Amino acid sequence: MRSRGFPAGVLLPFLALVSIVLLPAAARADVCTSPANAIVAENCQAGNPASQWDISGAGDLTIQGYATAMSVNRGQTVSFKVNTNASAYHIDIYRIGYYGGNGARKVATITPSASLPQTQPACLTDSTTGLTDCGNWAVSATWSVPATAVSGLYIGKLVREDTGGASHMVFIVRDDSGGSDLLYQLSDTTWQAYNDYGGNSLYVGSPAGRAYKVSYNRPFIVRGGQYARTWFFADEYPMVRWLESNGYDVSYSDNFRPRACLRRRTPRRSCGRAYALGGRGTARLSGPPRAHHHPLWGRRRRRPDHADHRRQAQ
Repeated sequence: MRSRGFPAGVLLPFLALVSIVLLPAAARADVCTSPANAIVAENCQAGNPASQWDISGAGDLTIQGYATAMSVNRGQTVSFKVNTNASAYHIDIYRIGYYGGNGARKVATITPSASLPQTQPACLTDSTTGLTDCGNWAVSATWSVPATAVSGLYIGKLVREDTGGASHMVFIVRDDSGGSDLLYQLSDTTWQAYNDYGGNSLYVGSPAGRAYKVSYNRPFIVRGGQYARTWFFADEYPMVRWLESNGYDVSYSDNFRPRACLRRRTPRRSCGRAYALGGRGTARLSGPPRAHHHPLWGRRRRRPDHADHRRQAQ
C-alpha cells in the first residue's frame, strides 16, 4: 500500500514559503548577536511604523519649521526655528533607516525652549532675486545630538498638542571621525532648489518665472507640490532603506562637506543633482542651461542658469 504524502507540486512551494518566513528571522538573530558595523547594530533595534513618523504631503501649514544647519556632527547641537500659533507642541526625532521595514526609529522627544505661543516675524524677501529667507526667525528648540548617535538622515516631526497637526524638519548627522566604507552624500541643494516655501523656487515664482536665489533658512514644503519627485522620499529614502537593509557600512553627509569627508572615505554615492560648490558654503550654477544626467536617474535633466543657493545665515 502506497504511503500518502504531499504531492511534489504542493510540497515544494510549501517548503519555499517556510524558508522565506523563517530564514530571515534566523539570519537577523545571527547578525544582531555580533553586528558587523554600526549600521547593522542600529537596524537591529525596533523601528516605528510609518503611521507614527510619516505625514501627508508637506504636512500641517500651521506648524512649519527648519533646522538651522543642514548637518551636524555627532555630539553637536542642532537648533530648530518653528513658526506656529500653537500654544503647545513637541518634536519627535527619528532616524531614517530600514528597521525591519518600518523605515525609521524614534530616538528622542524634545519640547520647545521658547515661550509659547512664539510669534515669528515675516520672512525676509528680495524682489530682485526672488529670495525668501526666514533666518530672522528666533530659535524655538534645540537637540543635543548624542556623541554615540549613528550617522544618518534624521527627521524632526513637529506635532501640535491641540490638533495633532504635524510637519517634518530634516537634517543630517555626520560622523566626521569615523571611517565607514561608504559615504552617502545626500542631495540637500536639490531639495532647496525645488522648495517653493514663500512662493518661489529655482523653477517657479518670480521675478522671471522662477527665483535666482533660494535660502536654506526655510521650511521644506516641496513634498506637497508639483515637484514632490525631487524630495528625499523619492530617491534617497529608498536608497537608504536598501543600503541599511543590506548592512553596508555607510555614513552620511550633506552637499557641502564631501571634500573633507572624501579624504577618508571612498567611494561616494549621491542620488541627486551635482551642483557646483562655491566658496563660504554656497553652491552656484552659472552659464547657459545644460542637460544633466545622473546615473541613478537614467534620463536627461536641465540645470537652471545663474542659480545661487544661499547657505544658512543663522
